[in-house]
Amino acid sequence: MKTKKLLLACLFIAGVSTQITVAEENIVKGTTIGFEHCVKPGAPIDMTYETPKRVEVNEVATVNIALTTTLKTGEMEVDITLDEALESADEMQTRQRFNISAEQKEYTLAFRVSAKEEGLYYIRLLTKVESGDGARMRALAVPVYVGEGKLKKKGEVIMKALGGENISVSKAQETIEIIED
Repeated sequence: MKTKKLLLACLFIAGVSTQITVAEENIVKGTTIGFEHCVKPGAPIDMTYETPKRVEVNEVATVNIALTTTLKTGEMEVDITLDEALESADEMQTRQRFNISAEQKEYTLAFRVSAKEEGLYYIRLLTKVESGDGARMRALAVPVYVGEGKLKKKGEVIMKALGGENISVSKAQETIEIIED
């Protein structure tokens, strides 16, 4: 299996940096591991994923995601959302919980999705880790390419960073705490 590096720069998708490689002709692998210098502080969660390079309109894409953490105890909660035009081929739980243990290194998620129109779609994960030092969150996104046409949806404006990278906007949650002296 020949691996060819496509991208070795920081991509800012929902505040997440990923390295993408092509493992087989039709499978793309991505990871957030190794890009700590580009990531905003948040939950100590990394992601590795496999997704088809492209699928046809109405074709089902199988997307596999593995979440890893350096924590030995606690609880991880994952809120999952699909872009509006991306549909799940199976019944999907939009919130999943995992008990973190020192024995388990990977927490896996699998999705089968499709779209009725060409475009670039995202499976978005908002991860929250509860551990002894409180709750921390991290937003992650996995791309799904449908069709051979342009990679943006009709009527949608894709934001660009100063370096020209596409930016995807994801759901986030903020907690404000008032500290009294």
